[in-house]
Amino acid sequence: MRSRARTYYLVSLAGLLTGVAVGVAADPPAQHPPAHGTIHPAPAATSPKSVAPGSLTLADLEQLALRHNPTLAEATAQVEASRAKALQAGLYPNPTVGYQGEQIGAGGTAGELQGGFIQQEIVTAGKLRLSRAKYRQEAVAAEVQALAQQYRVVNGVRVRFWDALTAQSLVAVRRDLLRIAEDAAQTTEQLVNVGQANRPDLLQARIESRRARVELQNAEQRYRGDWAQLIAVVGRPGLPLTLLAGQLDRDGPSPDWDRTLADLLVASPELQFAQAEVARDEITVRRERVEPIPNVTVRGVTGYNYQTRTAVAEAQLSVRLPIWDRNQGTIRQARADLARARANVTRVELSLRRRFADAATRYRTARTSVDNYRTETLPMAKEAYELLLDSYGKRRAAWPQVLVAARDYARFRVDYLEALHDLRRAEVEITGLLLVDGLSSPTGPTPQGHLEANPRPR
Repeated sequence: MRSRARTYYLVSLAGLLTGVAVGVAADPPAQHPPAHGTIHPAPAATSPKSVAPGSLTLADLEQLALRHNPTLAEATAQVEASRAKALQAGLYPNPTVGYQGEQIGAGGTAGELQGGFIQQEIVTAGKLRLSRAKYRQEAVAAEVQALAQQYRVVNGVRVRFWDALTAQSLVAVRRDLLRIAEDAAQTTEQLVNVGQANRPDLLQARIESRRARVELQNAEQRYRGDWAQLIAVVGRPGLPLTLLAGQLDRDGPSPDWDRTLADLLVASPELQFAQAEVARDEITVRRERVEPIPNVTVRGVTGYNYQTRTAVAEAQLSVRLPIWDRNQGTIRQARADLARARANVTRVELSLRRRFADAATRYRTARTSVDNYRTETLPMAKEAYELLLDSYGKRRAAWPQVLVAARDYARFRVDYLEALHDLRRAEVEITGLLLVDGLSSPTGPTPQGHLEANPRPR
């Protein structure tokens, strides 16, 4: 009986070793975005070569998110609104037409003059061109934000995918550990019946079995919660719980940190957005400086003079003299906005460096833990468990010692999965330009003359 129990434990243990992750090839690193002003689809994961029937891959979920996540529609509408503003800002003022009559009824006559007029304001100093250029630059900023939102959505899906895949893997591990614990309790009970184990051994085995069941239930709750968050980012909240196909424990070289940071500072949509706002505010300063240059209003009248019985015409030309109001306050405001926008570029760059340093630290820490578990801790814990189990079969070790070794090995396996999870999350942030929040609304251009009261984290 002890031989059969020992064989079962070893077979189950080997099964656990091969079941750390649900295995297919994972997504490649994200590609850098183009220069602002052009929108391309955010990078998506490649499809695995073979997956279990009915399972979902990361690439499947990314494609669903690109079709259903509502923030992408928001970003597209924001771009269209900015382009419409640019169109409207450059339109010429409409002419005014009307009827003009003078001294109507004087002396019982039809009046001195009756006729029609047309009036047109002539916009000077390229004001319309500058106004349109200003809002076109806002449209460029909106396009950059739309691109950033695509990255946020795709990377948000990736982060939630690794959350759910880790939880799914933990459920599988906990289920196998429960099976082993229940079999251990049953075997110990049989050994007690034949006098080869005592009641404390049985109680300990039953406690381990119940603890394993609670841990399985907790893992299942975590999996359901992570799945709900994943399908919310995807934009399909009714999607039923489905097996995920992915590979948590894939290996590869660490990033070249200096080059990765340099690429981030070139390709980041956040920095491109801040630079686009500087360009907009530079145009705004030029626009406000020409505002005092007066427009010319031209008016032409044609009609009939009933006193002289002749057709007459009149012409008027007028300008508003910029004596008191020379747009001084607005020009100062525009210059202040420009100074703020330039400072904001520096702030965004420093923020990117800080967040990159944080993600890189988490990546290195997780990578060290993963390598340690993979090459040292797990093999040694497995060997210790097997040796104690063998010694127990030969009556050279007590059952509590075997349980302690089994508990340690199980904890190390769970810790290994958690370290893999942390590694994958940090990897998504680093390769995804630090854009991960897939359900936050895309940020619009900063209103001129106003700072964002509560700028949302990116």
